[in-house]
Amino acid sequence: MSMSISQYGSTAMNTILNTGIKNIENEQELVTWQSSEGTLSQSIAGLGDNRQAALALSPKLSEIQSYQTNLTTVQSRLSLSSSALNQIIALAQDLNTQTLRMHSSNAGSQALTTAAADSADHGLSLLGSLLNTTDANGYVFSGTASDEPPILAPSQLTSSPLAKNISKIVSGLNSTNADDVFTATTTAAADNSVGMSVFSSALSLTSVQATQLRSTSLIGTNGASTTTGPVATEGGPASKNSTGSPIRDLIRDMMVISSMRKMDDTKPGYHALIQQLHTSLSNAANQLIDMETSIGTTQNTLTRQQGAFTSLNVMIKEQLSTAMDANLAEVATRSADLNLRLKASFMLIANTQSMTLASYM
Repeated sequence: MSMSISQYGSTAMNTILNTGIKNIENEQELVTWQSSEGTLSQSIAGLGDNRQAALALSPKLSEIQSYQTNLTTVQSRLSLSSSALNQIIALAQDLNTQTLRMHSSNAGSQALTTAAADSADHGLSLLGSLLNTTDANGYVFSGTASDEPPILAPSQLTSSPLAKNISKIVSGLNSTNADDVFTATTTAAADNSVGMSVFSSALSLTSVQATQLRSTSLIGTNGASTTTGPVATEGGPASKNSTGSPIRDLIRDMMVISSMRKMDDTKPGYHALIQQLHTSLSNAANQLIDMETSIGTTQNTLTRQQGAFTSLNVMIKEQLSTAMDANLAEVATRSADLNLRLKASFMLIANTQSMTLASYM
């Protein structure tokens, strides 16, 4: 049997050593990544036995974080809705207090009526602005039509076609027709025609139809969702003296009070109409309070869900950490060992450079 010296020469040995050095350098590159990024690998494929756990947990973590983002957005929107509703409730309650004084007073009602009319005019402008509250996702009270402001011209509500129509109806008040006058103003306020409604075309619907416009947000598994707040014109079924929407009723009441500016208690039908207004404002305020209370209940539920998701998020992250995170102490030890092996390999290569044929004999 014969052998070629080249099988054992320095060239062959260098080739073997160079291959070993390349492997060490590849390991060093991985160790450097693990040390700087804190994870076992740049890719799922490099996780070895932990790959399946990472593949299962990563999408779940992203899903949970998406729900958390939605919950935060919904909570913010609900807070804006609640704040606006509280101010609207205050407007209704203040006017209701004034109508009660107007109804019970036998003297100076002209001054009381004028003060109430001024409050109604101011309240209409403020109400329009509150209903046009916005956040990063659009108009809070517009439901699914969030790109359209609920009120077309907030500063012009007192001079709108609806206000003028209601003023004309109220001017016909007499001793026997207070109920009919109030019913006629209700019909006018419920008119959804383009020329009469003060609301956007998207919200110029019956109160029941408007309720269906509530927008929703996905906040949990199996399609769990929640509404993101009330719609400006939503409510229940209409009646002779109610449009079905507490906000619409409040707008109507404000316009009626504004139309009574020049009246006093000597006007036939005055007290009967004031009584209608007092009852209507009480009902509107109570419905708005119920609406705001419902928002608070929803927020409490969502807060509990946020807490559950936070705990779940931490648990999943811990499981992912076990599957993906590098043990930095082990990484440091491996790094030092690789450095020693690399130095030893280079020393061997250097030693082979001076070897001759005699070295093999």
